[in-house]
Amino acid sequence: MTTFRMKLALAPVALVFSLGLAACGNGGGGTEPAAAEEAGHEEGEDAHAEGEAEHAEGEEAGGERVTIPAASAEASGIGVSTVGPGAIQETLNLTGRIMLQPAARAEVHAPYPGPVRAVTHNIGDVVQRGQTLARVESAESLQTYSIVTPISGVVLERQTNIGDVTSEDPLFVVGDLSRLQAELNVVTRDIGRVAPGQSVLITGLDGATRIEARIASVLPTADAHSQTLLARAPLTITQGSPLRPGMAVRASVVLTEQQVPIAVVRDAVQTLEGRTVVFVRVSEDTYEARPVTLGRAGRDTVEITAGLAPGEIYVSENAFLVKAEIGKGSASHDH
Repeated sequence: MTTFRMKLALAPVALVFSLGLAACGNGGGGTEPAAAEEAGHEEGEDAHAEGEAEHAEGEEAGGERVTIPAASAEASGIGVSTVGPGAIQETLNLTGRIMLQPAARAEVHAPYPGPVRAVTHNIGDVVQRGQTLARVESAESLQTYSIVTPISGVVLERQTNIGDVTSEDPLFVVGDLSRLQAELNVVTRDIGRVAPGQSVLITGLDGATRIEARIASVLPTADAHSQTLLARAPLTITQGSPLRPGMAVRASVVLTEQQVPIAVVRDAVQTLEGRTVVFVRVSEDTYEARPVTLGRAGRDTVEITAGLAPGEIYVSENAFLVKAEIGKGSASHDH
């Protein structure tokens, strides 16, 4: 009887002890999978970090890329050029006005005084050399003679009417609008830097009209009002040109010019995420943002000292469109 009661008393103790061992066994077995999971997580983070490093290294070595089909690039006006040597020009910016060349303006006088009997042309009329503009009756001989234009051009001024008596003042002013010149203001500090023979780019205030010319002369005396010297550059005007006498213009005079091994047009250089880049076409429809180092800058071109190699194809026109496409890709990648 006593033995049976002791067995009953010991049974719960044994049960608790067995459950404890089981719990210990399960705990030991559960630690191993948790450790393995943590190790796998660390390996994943290492792989991710390695991938990020490789991605950063790739961007540093080259740059972001974008695909633009050739047909779309052509339709958008994306133009390309070949990397190679170029000229870097030091320039001086001036302002001025368009005027008639001295030989392209004629004041038409009456050689003999007398009353005007006929006027055949008005302001704006196109006339040819030798064409009659008016007829005057000589006060001495009482004979009527013709007033003719000595040059071909356009009637710019008319200072007479029928019945007027001629004097020393001109009756008409005729101008040849195809023979113009830019009269550019040279301030005191730039005297000596502008000289005959230098190349100059004349640009209208609209920014669209651009004419290449050369400085023909620099007047030795200063204008009394502006205190500037006048540099004159004759222009070759094509039919339909918007330039007219009296219009204000800008000018860029080339002072010096130096050849460099690698140069690109100014519009090709863009800023992308704080980096200075040029977009290089690496395949028929793939463009890469190539980080570059700039050297000297000229009027139309910029020297590249690192980042580009001769013979590569770069975007020289509408490079901002390629930048915009890369920006779209970066934005979608962030999301």
